[in-house]
Amino acid sequence: MASSDDRTAGQWWDWHGEYVDVAIDELRMLGYAAYEAAGATTEDARFLFDGELDKTLQGDHARGIVYSPTNIRLARAGTLDLAAPIVVVRERGATALVSGGAHAVGRLVCKRAMEVAIDNARQYGVGVVGAHGGAGLLTQFVTMAVDAGMIGIVLSQTGPAVAPLGGYEPLLGNGPFAIGIPAGEHDPVIVDMSFTQTSASGVMLAAQQGEQIPEGLILDALGQPTTDANDFAPVDGSARTGREGAQGTLLPLGGHKGYAMLVALGLLSSLLSDTDAPWELTRDFAERGTTGSVLIAIDAGALNPHDVPARVDAFIDRLGDAPRKDGVDEILYPGQRSQQLRRERRDQGTVRVPVPHIEALRALAD
Repeated sequence: MASSDDRTAGQWWDWHGEYVDVAIDELRMLGYAAYEAAGATTEDARFLFDGELDKTLQGDHARGIVYSPTNIRLARAGTLDLAAPIVVVRERGATALVSGGAHAVGRLVCKRAMEVAIDNARQYGVGVVGAHGGAGLLTQFVTMAVDAGMIGIVLSQTGPAVAPLGGYEPLLGNGPFAIGIPAGEHDPVIVDMSFTQTSASGVMLAAQQGEQIPEGLILDALGQPTTDANDFAPVDGSARTGREGAQGTLLPLGGHKGYAMLVALGLLSSLLSDTDAPWELTRDFAERGTTGSVLIAIDAGALNPHDVPARVDAFIDRLGDAPRKDGVDEILYPGQRSQQLRRERRDQGTVRVPVPHIEALRALAD
Protein backbone atom coordinates (compact mmCIF):
# COMPACT_ATOMS: atom_id res chain seq x y z
CA MET A 1 0.00 0.00 0.00
CA ALA A 2 1.28 3.46 -0.82
CA SER A 3 2.34 5.63 2.08
CA SER A 4 1.45 9.28 2.59
CA ASP A 5 4.98 10.19 1.43
CA ASP A 6 4.05 8.85 -2.01
CA ARG A 7 1.29 11.41 -2.51
CA THR A 8 0.54 15.10 -2.29
CA ALA A 9 -0.68 16.85 0.85
CA GLY A 10 -4.40 17.04 1.58
CA GLN A 11 -5.24 13.75 -0.13
CA TRP A 12 -7.03 11.71 2.52
CA TRP A 13 -8.07 8.92 0.15
CA ASP A 14 -5.93 6.09 -1.18
CA TRP A 15 -6.20 2.74 -2.91
CA HIS A 16 -5.82 -0.01 -0.29
CA GLY A 17 -5.61 -3.02 -2.57
CA GLU A 18 -2.70 -4.69 -4.32
CA TYR A 19 -0.15 -2.65 -6.29
CA VAL A 20 2.30 -3.54 -9.03
CA ASP A 21 5.35 -1.66 -10.33
CA VAL A 22 4.89 -0.82 -14.01
CA ALA A 23 7.29 0.77 -16.47
CA ILE A 24 6.08 4.25 -17.40
CA ASP A 25 6.98 3.59 -21.02
CA GLU A 26 4.67 0.55 -21.00
CA LEU A 27 1.81 2.63 -19.62
CA ARG A 28 2.35 5.27 -22.28
CA MET A 29 2.48 2.67 -25.04
CA LEU A 30 -0.78 1.07 -23.88
CA GLY A 31 -2.58 4.38 -23.30
CA TYR A 32 -1.53 6.04 -26.54
CA ALA A 33 -2.39 2.96 -28.60
CA ALA A 34 -5.79 2.56 -26.94
CA TYR A 35 -6.79 6.18 -27.54
CA GLU A 36 -5.58 6.08 -31.14
CA ALA A 37 -7.48 2.84 -31.78
CA ALA A 38 -10.61 4.60 -30.47
CA GLY A 39 -10.22 7.39 -33.03
CA ALA A 40 -7.85 10.00 -31.55
CA THR A 41 -5.00 11.52 -33.51
CA THR A 42 -1.50 10.78 -32.26
CA GLU A 43 -1.25 14.28 -30.75
CA ASP A 44 -4.63 14.07 -29.02
CA ALA A 45 -3.99 10.53 -27.74
CA ARG A 46 -0.81 11.73 -26.09
CA PHE A 47 -2.52 14.76 -24.58
CA LEU A 48 -5.42 12.76 -23.16
CA PHE A 49 -3.38 9.93 -21.70
CA ASP A 50 -0.52 12.10 -20.43
CA GLY A 51 -2.99 14.13 -18.36
CA GLU A 52 -4.32 10.94 -16.77
CA LEU A 53 -0.86 9.48 -16.28
CA ASP A 54 0.32 12.62 -14.45
CA LYS A 55 -2.29 12.06 -11.75
CA THR A 56 -1.13 8.47 -11.31
CA LEU A 57 2.52 9.60 -11.15
CA GLN A 58 1.69 11.89 -8.23
CA GLY A 59 -0.04 9.04 -6.38
CA ASP A 60 -3.69 10.00 -6.94
CA HIS A 61 -5.35 6.68 -7.76
CA ALA A 62 -8.90 7.99 -7.48
CA ARG A 63 -8.18 9.82 -10.73
CA GLY A 64 -5.43 9.25 -13.25
CA ILE A 65 -5.30 6.20 -15.51
CA VAL A 66 -8.35 4.76 -13.77
CA TYR A 67 -10.28 7.14 -16.07
CA SER A 68 -8.72 5.84 -19.28
CA PRO A 69 -10.65 2.59 -19.88
CA THR A 70 -14.05 4.24 -19.36
CA ASN A 71 -13.21 7.16 -21.65
CA ILE A 72 -11.95 4.81 -24.35
CA ARG A 73 -15.00 2.54 -24.11
CA LEU A 74 -17.31 5.57 -24.39
CA ALA A 75 -15.41 6.59 -27.52
CA ARG A 76 -15.62 3.13 -29.04
CA ALA A 77 -19.35 3.05 -28.29
CA GLY A 78 -19.86 6.39 -30.06
CA THR A 79 -20.89 8.32 -26.95
CA LEU A 80 -17.70 10.37 -27.25
CA ASP A 81 -16.16 11.36 -30.58
CA LEU A 82 -12.39 11.62 -30.34
CA ALA A 83 -12.21 12.95 -33.89
CA ALA A 84 -14.96 15.59 -33.64
CA PRO A 85 -14.02 18.83 -35.49
CA ILE A 86 -13.30 21.57 -32.95
CA VAL A 87 -13.81 25.10 -34.22
CA VAL A 88 -13.87 28.71 -33.11
CA VAL A 89 -17.55 29.63 -33.39
CA ARG A 90 -17.30 33.21 -32.13
CA GLU A 91 -14.43 35.67 -31.88
CA ARG A 92 -14.11 39.30 -30.81
CA GLY A 93 -10.81 40.93 -29.96
CA ALA A 94 -9.03 38.92 -27.26
CA THR A 95 -12.08 36.74 -26.63
CA ALA A 96 -13.43 33.67 -28.40
CA LEU A 97 -15.78 30.71 -28.03
CA VAL A 98 -14.74 27.18 -29.05
CA SER A 99 -17.01 24.18 -29.62
CA GLY A 100 -16.79 20.63 -30.90
CA GLY A 101 -20.43 19.58 -30.80
CA ALA A 102 -22.42 17.36 -28.45
CA HIS A 103 -20.14 14.32 -28.59
CA ALA A 104 -16.74 16.02 -28.58
CA VAL A 105 -14.33 15.29 -25.75
CA GLY A 106 -14.38 18.24 -23.36
CA ARG A 107 -10.65 18.11 -22.66
CA LEU A 108 -9.86 18.33 -26.36
CA VAL A 109 -12.21 21.30 -26.76
CA CYS A 110 -10.48 22.98 -23.81
CA LYS A 111 -7.06 22.19 -25.30
CA ARG A 112 -8.04 24.09 -28.45
CA ALA A 113 -9.52 26.89 -26.34
CA MET A 114 -6.26 27.37 -24.41
CA GLU A 115 -4.32 27.38 -27.68
CA VAL A 116 -6.55 30.22 -28.90
CA ALA A 117 -6.21 32.02 -25.54
CA ILE A 118 -2.40 31.84 -25.78
CA ASP A 119 -2.42 33.15 -29.36
CA ASN A 120 -4.68 36.04 -28.32
CA ALA A 121 -2.48 36.82 -25.32
CA ARG A 122 0.53 37.13 -27.62
CA GLN A 123 -1.38 39.76 -29.60
CA TYR A 124 -3.42 41.54 -26.92
CA GLY A 125 -1.66 40.68 -23.66
CA VAL A 126 -4.61 38.54 -22.56
CA GLY A 127 -6.82 35.88 -24.10
CA VAL A 128 -10.17 34.79 -22.65
CA VAL A 129 -11.86 31.84 -24.34
CA GLY A 130 -15.06 30.00 -23.50
CA ALA A 131 -15.27 26.29 -24.29
CA HIS A 132 -18.21 23.94 -24.82
CA GLY A 133 -16.76 21.17 -22.68
CA GLY A 134 -15.58 20.29 -19.19
CA ALA A 135 -11.87 20.76 -18.52
CA GLY A 136 -11.63 17.72 -16.24
CA LEU A 137 -7.90 17.64 -15.35
CA LEU A 138 -7.16 21.35 -15.10
CA THR A 139 -3.40 21.27 -14.50
CA GLN A 140 -2.81 20.31 -18.13
CA PHE A 141 -4.31 23.55 -19.39
CA VAL A 142 -2.56 25.98 -17.09
CA THR A 143 0.67 24.10 -17.86
CA MET A 144 0.09 24.86 -21.56
CA ALA A 145 0.09 28.57 -20.71
CA VAL A 146 3.10 28.24 -18.41
CA ASP A 147 5.07 26.44 -21.13
CA ALA A 148 4.29 29.41 -23.39
CA GLY A 149 5.71 31.77 -20.74
CA MET A 150 2.26 32.95 -19.64
CA ILE A 151 -0.03 32.83 -16.65
CA GLY A 152 -2.87 30.36 -17.14
CA ILE A 153 -6.26 30.39 -15.41
CA VAL A 154 -9.07 27.85 -15.83
CA LEU A 155 -12.53 27.66 -14.33
CA SER A 156 -14.89 24.87 -15.25
CA GLN A 157 -18.36 23.51 -14.65
CA THR A 158 -19.29 20.09 -13.30
CA GLY A 159 -22.57 18.34 -12.73
CA PRO A 160 -24.51 19.16 -9.56
CA ALA A 161 -22.76 17.89 -6.45
CA VAL A 162 -23.25 20.68 -3.86
CA ALA A 163 -26.41 22.05 -2.27
CA PRO A 164 -27.02 25.77 -1.72
CA LEU A 165 -26.00 26.72 1.82
CA GLY A 166 -28.89 25.72 4.07
CA GLY A 167 -30.45 23.41 1.47
CA TYR A 168 -29.97 19.77 0.52
CA GLU A 169 -30.74 19.51 -3.20
CA PRO A 170 -27.56 19.22 -5.34
CA LEU A 171 -27.60 22.25 -7.66
CA LEU A 172 -24.01 23.50 -7.84
CA GLY A 173 -20.85 22.03 -9.30
CA ASN A 174 -17.77 21.62 -7.12
CA GLY A 175 -16.00 24.68 -8.57
CA PRO A 176 -12.88 23.36 -10.36
CA PHE A 177 -10.34 26.18 -10.56
CA ALA A 178 -6.66 26.32 -11.54
CA ILE A 179 -3.87 28.88 -11.86
CA GLY A 180 -0.41 28.38 -13.33
CA ILE A 181 2.35 30.98 -12.85
CA PRO A 182 5.72 30.50 -14.57
CA ALA A 183 8.84 30.89 -12.47
CA GLY A 184 12.53 31.12 -13.37
CA GLU A 185 14.74 28.61 -11.54
CA HIS A 186 11.87 27.05 -9.62
CA ASP A 187 9.03 24.87 -10.85
CA PRO A 188 5.95 26.96 -11.69
CA VAL A 189 3.32 27.76 -9.10
CA ILE A 190 0.35 25.48 -9.85
CA VAL A 191 -2.96 25.72 -8.01
CA ASP A 192 -5.51 23.07 -9.02
CA MET A 193 -8.44 22.68 -6.66
CA SER A 194 -12.16 22.63 -6.17
CA PHE A 195 -14.09 24.67 -3.62
CA THR A 196 -15.46 21.66 -1.76
CA GLN A 197 -14.03 19.94 1.31
CA THR A 198 -13.11 16.93 -0.83
CA SER A 199 -13.20 15.79 -4.41
CA ALA A 200 -16.03 13.52 -5.52
CA SER A 201 -13.53 10.97 -6.80
CA GLY A 202 -12.05 10.46 -3.34
CA VAL A 203 -15.50 9.74 -1.89
CA MET A 204 -16.27 7.32 -4.71
CA LEU A 205 -13.00 5.46 -4.17
CA ALA A 206 -13.90 5.06 -0.49
CA ALA A 207 -17.34 3.74 -1.49
CA GLN A 208 -15.75 1.28 -3.89
CA GLN A 209 -13.56 -0.07 -1.08
CA GLY A 210 -16.37 -0.13 1.51
CA GLU A 211 -14.71 2.49 3.71
CA GLN A 212 -16.06 5.21 5.94
CA ILE A 213 -14.81 8.73 5.19
CA PRO A 214 -13.72 11.51 7.56
CA GLU A 215 -16.36 13.75 9.13
CA GLY A 216 -17.20 17.09 7.58
CA LEU A 217 -16.92 16.12 3.91
CA ILE A 218 -20.42 15.18 2.72
CA LEU A 219 -24.12 15.32 3.57
CA ASP A 220 -26.68 12.63 2.82
CA ALA A 221 -29.75 13.05 0.59
CA LEU A 222 -31.63 14.82 3.41
CA GLY A 223 -28.81 17.23 4.21
CA GLN A 224 -27.55 15.42 7.30
CA PRO A 225 -23.84 14.89 8.03
CA THR A 226 -22.63 11.40 7.18
CA THR A 227 -19.40 9.42 6.99
CA ASP A 228 -20.93 6.73 4.74
CA ALA A 229 -19.37 7.20 1.30
CA ASN A 230 -22.31 5.34 -0.26
CA ASP A 231 -24.59 8.25 0.65
CA PHE A 232 -23.05 10.27 -2.17
CA ALA A 233 -23.34 9.68 -5.91
CA PRO A 234 -23.19 12.64 -8.33
CA VAL A 235 -26.34 13.01 -10.42
CA ASP A 236 -24.34 13.67 -13.61
CA GLY A 237 -23.37 10.03 -13.87
CA SER A 238 -19.66 10.62 -13.18
CA ALA A 239 -19.75 8.16 -10.28
CA ARG A 240 -19.52 4.47 -10.93
CA THR A 241 -20.05 3.34 -7.38
CA GLY A 242 -22.24 4.52 -4.55
CA ARG A 243 -25.76 3.72 -3.48
CA GLU A 244 -28.12 3.69 -6.48
CA GLY A 245 -30.09 6.92 -6.62
CA ALA A 246 -28.12 8.54 -3.82
CA GLN A 247 -27.96 12.31 -4.17
CA GLY A 248 -25.97 13.34 -1.15
CA THR A 249 -23.84 16.44 -1.52
CA LEU A 250 -20.28 17.63 -1.02
CA LEU A 251 -19.77 20.32 1.59
CA PRO A 252 -18.38 23.71 0.45
CA LEU A 253 -14.80 24.50 1.43
CA GLY A 254 -14.81 26.91 4.36
CA GLY A 255 -18.58 27.13 4.75
CA HIS A 256 -20.19 30.31 3.42
CA LYS A 257 -16.97 31.51 1.78
CA GLY A 258 -16.60 28.35 -0.27
CA TYR A 259 -20.30 28.47 -1.11
CA ALA A 260 -19.88 32.00 -2.46
CA MET A 261 -17.00 30.84 -4.68
CA LEU A 262 -19.05 27.89 -5.95
CA VAL A 263 -21.87 30.22 -6.97
CA ALA A 264 -19.50 32.68 -8.68
CA LEU A 265 -17.45 30.02 -10.49
CA GLY A 266 -20.51 28.06 -11.56
CA LEU A 267 -22.20 31.18 -12.88
CA LEU A 268 -19.11 32.48 -14.70
CA SER A 269 -18.34 29.06 -16.21
CA SER A 270 -21.77 28.88 -17.79
CA LEU A 271 -22.16 32.57 -18.68
CA LEU A 272 -18.77 33.07 -20.34
CA SER A 273 -18.98 29.82 -22.31
CA ASP A 274 -22.68 30.16 -23.27
CA THR A 275 -23.48 26.78 -21.71
CA ASP A 276 -25.90 25.33 -19.19
CA ALA A 277 -26.26 25.64 -15.43
CA PRO A 278 -24.95 22.69 -13.39
CA TRP A 279 -28.42 21.40 -12.51
CA GLU A 280 -29.11 20.96 -16.23
CA LEU A 281 -26.22 18.51 -16.58
CA THR A 282 -28.21 15.32 -16.09
CA ARG A 283 -27.23 11.67 -15.93
CA ASP A 284 -28.77 10.94 -19.35
CA PHE A 285 -26.29 11.71 -22.15
CA ALA A 286 -29.17 12.14 -24.60
CA GLU A 287 -30.80 14.87 -22.51
CA ARG A 288 -27.94 16.47 -20.59
CA GLY A 289 -27.02 20.08 -21.16
CA THR A 290 -23.68 21.44 -22.33
CA THR A 291 -20.81 21.74 -19.85
CA GLY A 292 -18.73 24.90 -20.02
CA SER A 293 -15.21 26.05 -19.16
CA VAL A 294 -13.33 29.34 -19.38
CA LEU A 295 -9.63 29.36 -20.24
CA ILE A 296 -7.48 32.46 -19.77
CA ALA A 297 -3.90 33.21 -20.78
CA ILE A 298 -2.11 36.36 -19.58
CA ASP A 299 1.20 37.70 -20.82
CA ALA A 300 2.54 39.16 -17.58
CA GLY A 301 5.08 41.17 -19.56
CA ALA A 302 2.26 43.26 -20.98
CA LEU A 303 1.56 44.53 -17.46
CA ASN A 304 4.93 44.23 -15.77
CA PRO A 305 8.07 45.31 -17.67
CA HIS A 306 10.44 43.80 -15.09
CA ASP A 307 11.88 40.26 -14.93
CA VAL A 308 8.68 38.43 -14.02
CA PRO A 309 10.16 34.91 -13.59
CA ALA A 310 12.84 36.31 -11.26
CA ARG A 311 10.17 38.02 -9.17
CA VAL A 312 8.25 34.75 -8.91
CA ASP A 313 11.45 33.00 -7.78
CA ALA A 314 12.05 35.68 -5.14
CA PHE A 315 8.48 35.30 -3.89
CA ILE A 316 8.90 31.52 -3.61
CA ASP A 317 12.29 31.86 -1.90
CA ARG A 318 10.88 34.21 0.72
CA LEU A 319 8.15 31.73 1.60
CA GLY A 320 10.62 28.86 1.80
CA ASP A 321 12.97 30.84 4.05
CA ALA A 322 10.23 31.68 6.57
CA PRO A 323 10.75 30.49 10.17
CA ARG A 324 9.36 26.96 10.58
CA LYS A 325 7.46 25.39 13.44
CA ASP A 326 8.99 22.42 15.25
CA GLY A 327 8.76 19.28 13.16
CA VAL A 328 8.35 21.09 9.84
CA ASP A 329 11.19 20.19 7.46
CA GLU A 330 10.20 22.35 4.53
CA ILE A 331 7.68 25.05 3.60
CA LEU A 332 6.19 24.19 0.23
CA TYR A 333 4.42 26.32 -2.34
CA PRO A 334 1.38 25.20 -4.40
CA GLY A 335 2.24 22.55 -6.98
CA GLN A 336 5.78 21.95 -5.69
CA ARG A 337 5.25 18.46 -4.27
CA SER A 338 3.18 17.12 -7.18
CA GLN A 339 5.80 18.29 -9.68
CA GLN A 340 8.57 16.73 -7.60
CA LEU A 341 6.74 13.40 -7.46
CA ARG A 342 6.14 13.30 -11.21
CA ARG A 343 9.78 14.14 -11.92
CA GLU A 344 11.09 11.53 -9.47
CA ARG A 345 8.95 8.79 -10.98
CA ARG A 346 9.83 9.72 -14.53
CA ASP A 347 13.51 9.59 -13.56
CA GLN A 348 13.17 6.13 -12.00
CA GLY A 349 11.10 4.96 -14.98
CA THR A 350 8.45 3.07 -13.01
CA VAL A 351 5.35 3.83 -10.98
CA ARG A 352 3.27 1.80 -8.52
CA VAL A 353 -0.21 1.24 -9.93
CA PRO A 354 -3.27 -0.50 -8.45
CA VAL A 355 -3.49 -3.94 -10.05
CA PRO A 356 -7.07 -3.45 -11.37
CA HIS A 357 -6.03 -0.23 -13.14
CA ILE A 358 -3.22 -1.80 -15.14
CA GLU A 359 -5.28 -4.93 -15.81
CA ALA A 360 -8.08 -2.82 -17.28
CA LEU A 361 -5.61 -0.97 -19.49
CA ARG A 362 -3.98 -4.17 -20.68
CA ALA A 363 -7.41 -5.63 -21.44
CA LEU A 364 -8.03 -2.71 -23.79
CA ALA A 365 -4.79 -3.51 -25.58
CA ASP A 366 -5.91 -7.13 -25.99
